[in-house]
Amino acid sequence: MVILKRHALLLEQILTDMSNGKSFTEVPEGEEMVKELEAMGLIRYETPIRITLTYAGSELANTLHDLYQGKDQKADDEQANITILEKGRLAPPQEWTEDWRFLGSEIIAMLDAAHKAGRVGPVAQEALMERGLAQRVRNDETKKEYIALSNAGKKILNLYREITPRIEVDDKLAGFVRDVPLGPAHSSLLPTGSHEEHLLEAMRLIAYSVPNSDVYAFTALGQAIKMALQDGGFAEGTVISEDIFIALAEHVDGEGTPAGLSLLQTLNYVGNNGELLLSGEWLLEAYRLWKDGPREDVWSFALEAEEVEIMEAIDHVWEKTKSNPEDVPTFDRIRREMIDRKIRQYKDLLERYGRKLEEMPEKYQLIARRFQEAKDLAAWYDDNFDLRQGLYALEAFSLIREEEHDNKAVYSLTDWGRRVLQEQTQNQRDISSVAVKAITMTRKTFSSPNVEWWQEAKESGLIGTSEPSDSGWFYAKLAEQPIRMPYLSEYEMEVFQTIPPKGMTIDELYSELTHLPKERIRWALEKLEARHLIDILPDGNIVETLAGEHMDVALSGRPQGLGEPVNPTIIRVLQALYHVGTLYVKEKKVRMLPRNLDHAIKASGLARKSFEDALELARAAGFVGQNSINESGLMLLEAVDMMNPSTELAGFTEISSIPSEVVA
Repeated sequence: MVILKRHALLLEQILTDMSNGKSFTEVPEGEEMVKELEAMGLIRYETPIRITLTYAGSELANTLHDLYQGKDQKADDEQANITILEKGRLAPPQEWTEDWRFLGSEIIAMLDAAHKAGRVGPVAQEALMERGLAQRVRNDETKKEYIALSNAGKKILNLYREITPRIEVDDKLAGFVRDVPLGPAHSSLLPTGSHEEHLLEAMRLIAYSVPNSDVYAFTALGQAIKMALQDGGFAEGTVISEDIFIALAEHVDGEGTPAGLSLLQTLNYVGNNGELLLSGEWLLEAYRLWKDGPREDVWSFALEAEEVEIMEAIDHVWEKTKSNPEDVPTFDRIRREMIDRKIRQYKDLLERYGRKLEEMPEKYQLIARRFQEAKDLAAWYDDNFDLRQGLYALEAFSLIREEEHDNKAVYSLTDWGRRVLQEQTQNQRDISSVAVKAITMTRKTFSSPNVEWWQEAKESGLIGTSEPSDSGWFYAKLAEQPIRMPYLSEYEMEVFQTIPPKGMTIDELYSELTHLPKERIRWALEKLEARHLIDILPDGNIVETLAGEHMDVALSGRPQGLGEPVNPTIIRVLQALYHVGTLYVKEKKVRMLPRNLDHAIKASGLARKSFEDALELARAAGFVGQNSINESGLMLLEAVDMMNPSTELAGFTEISSIPSEVVA
């Protein structure tokens, strides 16, 4: 949806004509604007020369009219304790500049973020206030002042969600779609202001970034249509439409007509023998997205370079196992390997920088000084690095797995872990959640990454000039495929429990946690989002996901001082107990017969000692009784389910050109 001055004036004209008793308005000069409003689902043609408002168009036109008139906006009845202190005010469209966007995908993204957080984030406040879509309010109970969506803002967001855009792509627009880069990319690569660009946004095929539309990207629907047009749709006239969608669906269902089949074959969506071509598969995916809507959730991934080093150490020890079967990657063996690696790393750093430690990257400086002073290098390693935390973090993303080997707990790389290690070989680096989300968030309807996220993705090598790199596609797939398990380090636990369910801004979080280094807080947020416990919104707000809310409940009775009671090993113990136990629905418990303990240990895949130690910690945390999983433990398992996509998600691998050896 995109509303500029000319769109607003036409909506106002049609509304005036209706108020004067006219049942229609004649099509004005410049029919392109009418086509754009029709694609948005706001107007319809009564005849080729007469137009009228749809229900949604009438609602939007009336909302705009009320905003121009500055009519009072009262607080919602259910929020009687809210006092409006300052209303946003929209100037009449006659005063707008020609290219000023009252509505666009970036404004919808701001409204959506504010709705999730219950207030407008700092990045969106100015834009929404000047449009009358937000207002400054005070909660009379808490005495807190903040900026919230106005009733007009809520109404427009609801209208957007209710409207189904009209899809109609002719041969000219199809050529435009083929030529425009997929994105995310700088908006300068897109001919902004053109009729074709407005049509793409009207049909929700592209979206712009918050707050200033600096970055654009094809949406989930747009990506599917763009892929369908790579090999299909080469004909004059209409090449994609709602009728063509239906003809394709009927053909796949075995209910098609000869005329429909002929059209689909002419457009190269169906082959000579009636088989669905790749372009047709993508068009069918576009139909699904148009009909059912794209996904609501955004999935991400985060990895620290330090964790890559641990994976290298595990892989290196397994290589040694080939010549010495007794040399396996237990925790102690990996620790020795990491001590050797860190000693070499910091010796090299000190040789390179000499006495000029201040020129060394900041994150290395303090550890390097401690290295110079250390008498016991093993103790130096333990004081400055947390191997256990790294192992948990890697297993939480299914990159490694703890297993039993000759009654010992050992660690092995998973298939995904090996692929990550291969990808990191030439360029070992951190991969942040927001950098990956810069790609995955485009799979929504109205989302494009803000400039900071896009820039971070570019610096990490995940996005090139105009679209994701092979590495970017790889990490986007990695965000959606492997099974996540929860893990909260002590830092992450503190950050997570500081965030209320409805959220807070990033700046507020930093103010609450002044005793923690900002970089620690930033990486805690990255990991929490990558594990799908929080959502960092483009307007500067942070909110808990549904999985995060369940995690909050599960942890509400946790005793203090237990270390890290939410980790992959405990989750595997709970899952094993659930597997061999019996669910008592009314009591909200799973009971296990004591004689089934050995079955549970086997089901977990853990060494007996690892299982027993984790079971004791789970009991201390209140997740497990003597032989049962209690309600908080079940809530924790529910959170695990919510941390992962519930259905297979079409998308990134098929679009990309990822080398088969990386993604196979």
